[in-house]
Amino acid sequence: MRKTYLITAALIAAFIIGCSKRSGEQVHHPKLPAGTVDLGAVELVPQTPTQFSLGAGKNCILTGKQLQGSVDVKMDLFVTNVDGTVEHSSGEVSVSPGMKTVISIGSVPVGFAPTLKTP
Repeated sequence: MRKTYLITAALIAAFIIGCSKRSGEQVHHPKLPAGTVDLGAVELVPQTPTQFSLGAGKNCILTGKQLQGSVDVKMDLFVTNVDGTVEHSSGEVSVSPGMKTVISIGSVPVGFAPTLKTP
């Protein structure tokens, strides 16, 4: 009986700790537009392009750089058409580190929460 009580107490404590907001964390979960490809949390190396597959012949390259208090992310979008031609578009956004954002280029919205890896 005592063993069951201790296990239950430990599970409840782990749940409470896991659900609590830690000091300094940014918690913001905006509703993403319909059809958004959500990359989730992405860690970028400053000034180094990182490629992501978006499915259906679409790829993007994210390149981040540090600004004062924010991360500037450039997105290059590549869409391969049925005839094999590739269309290129780009966009850019500045966001607080770890905050979810969306860059929408044409009909391709891409959501992510960027952070920069420190060298």
